Amino acid sequence: MHQYGIDINTLDKFITKPEEKKKDWGFYSLVADVLEFRLEVFVLLKGREIEFSPKSEWEATIFVEEGNVEVEKQNLIVQELITVPSGANAKILAKENSAVYVFSGPADESSRYFEKQKPFDFRDKYWGNIQTIVSKDYAAKRIFVRKGDCASLEYHCRKIESYFIHSGKLLLRLRAGRGEERFFTLEKGQASFTPPGLMHQRGGLEDTVIIEISTRDEDSDSFLVEDGQKQKMPNLSL
Repeated sequence: MHQYGIDINTLDKFITKPEEKKKDWGFYSLVADVLEFRLEVFVLLKGREIEFSPKSEWEATIFVEEGNVEVEKQNLIVQELITVPSGANAKILAKENSAVYVFSGPADESSRYFEKQKPFDFRDKYWGNIQTIVSKDYAAKRIFVRKGDCASLEYHCRKIESYFIHSGKLLLRLRAGRGEERFFTLEKGQASFTPPGLMHQRGGLEDTVIIEISTRDEDSDSFLVEDGQKQKMPNLSL
């Protein structure tokens, strides 16, 4: 999984458009499914219900981005979450049309199962904001990037991460090979995968909401290459 010296010509494989499958209860997309984590999207129609169960030795965190759902008799509104333990069956009932993200990863002894919670560690940035949904061996964030603004160009030595564009339009800059660069425009429903060592930078072509899943997130594993506050992201023209 750890890749260094990535060929600039192979970067297209890191940009995907997850298939949206029509179900009798709404729509389903599998965004990421690797050894370390999984991210799924459930778009539920009002009054419809699904049953969800994490795989063996994993837990799952259910996060509501849009709408209102009931999980095991607990009402969850926008930006509320609940974690389900390994082996449990959780029913998700949509009380209105709802967009629900399910982040799965290794079970953690510190988890407070079936307890309604909210994102934490809210960080206001010069380009938008970040909210942490999960911070364990698997991690999840809700990232807002303001139109016309950009984060810094950075890389990680350990962290593996995947973006899913919930709304808006993102400019993603990737640097690999012999300091070569490619730019990708990601729109709603598209995803990206970033292995360790791949330099990346995000900029808002529109106000954009990113749902991120990753391995453990640590500030000490983020290495700045260019400061986005001091140096404008190339190609971010509106």
